[in-house]
Amino acid sequence: MLTMSHTVLDSVALGYEPVWNRSRELAAVRLGVRAVHPESIDAAHLMQALGDDWPESAPVLILSVESPKLLQQALACPPVHNTWLEVPAALFEQPDTLARLNTAAKRGHRLLRHTDLAAVRGEAVAPADARNLLRLGAEPVPAGLIGQLVEGVTTQAVVKQCLDDANAWGVLGWPDADVLHAHRHQPLNYDADVIRQILMVIGDEDCSIERLERMVRQDPVLVYRILLLVNSAAFGGRHEIASLRHALMMLGFKELGRWLAEQLPGSEPDRDLHPVRYAMVMRSRLAQHLLASGSEDALRGEVYTTALLSQLDRLLHQPLNELLNRLPMSGRVFDAVLRNDGPYHPLLDVARAMGNPDQMHRLPAVCQRHDISLEHANRALIRMLATSRSHAGPRSERLT
Repeated sequence: MLTMSHTVLDSVALGYEPVWNRSRELAAVRLGVRAVHPESIDAAHLMQALGDDWPESAPVLILSVESPKLLQQALACPPVHNTWLEVPAALFEQPDTLARLNTAAKRGHRLLRHTDLAAVRGEAVAPADARNLLRLGAEPVPAGLIGQLVEGVTTQAVVKQCLDDANAWGVLGWPDADVLHAHRHQPLNYDADVIRQILMVIGDEDCSIERLERMVRQDPVLVYRILLLVNSAAFGGRHEIASLRHALMMLGFKELGRWLAEQLPGSEPDRDLHPVRYAMVMRSRLAQHLLASGSEDALRGEVYTTALLSQLDRLLHQPLNELLNRLPMSGRVFDAVLRNDGPYHPLLDVARAMGNPDQMHRLPAVCQRHDISLEHANRALIRMLATSRSHAGPRSERLT
């Protein structure tokens, strides 16, 4: 029998791309699978490694397998809960391959046909009970996209057409540049929903500092400004803050609640910013998961904060060195963010590579450069994705 640890997760490169729904929440994740050592891969073990015990609360996992042979093997395997298989449109157009797809669908596989929007205009029902992942072209967005996924959205206006007007199930990727361009004249403010969530639970006797930290860190701007606040003259001047948790302990629940209530009227109501922020959160959580298992919470918290701050210039429209120089962070943070050096840089570099599915071919070299095995990186990604919709809830006290 093939041994999974030596034949699957160290033999593939994985890359992820979020799918956002009409509420601008994470609905699914497209997981690109690129074979690095094709001779060592077995589709049954791959499906098991990616989807075994996938939580009900996790986002739908869309497997986008580059290898046609591996895809055919995956279609012949038992289906995995909460997992879809992306299938090129060409396989639906030939009688023999369509027959295999129909068989796979009858066995319980959820199929996602990847095709051009123009190619399916007027089609009533997709074959093999598949949903569509539709590539947008120059044509106008049609009125009826119910149940379908869309990719190639480059502007905020088209996002609204697809999700709000045409009722698409989700949008693959997000037009970050266009959404942020609308806010280019001033730094982004806080996420109003995150502040409301914190205010709801901050007086709860069961709200621990660990849970509070998980909630606060959903908003990169809030994290940064809390760190600024606790290092202001009102809190005794500059201190080296190793993590957000340290800052929250210095601030205290009561003072945090009072301060957040003051910030709420000026918070940012634009829901289209949530996918921008949460994509940053996902990358930061991946960097944290790339730490060796058993790492202390203080170390995990500092890595998370480092990864989050490394992307802050996009939200506050200032150079990173200016933003970070206002904080007395540890040298490890400055090294990773400003110098691409130090012990945290490899974690940020691998996390960045895995969040760019178009560059999956680079992942093995990136991992090798930092002495991080592909298996370790892939397992970290799977753990992050499996908890990416529930990490701020009242679950484990350990950071996830």
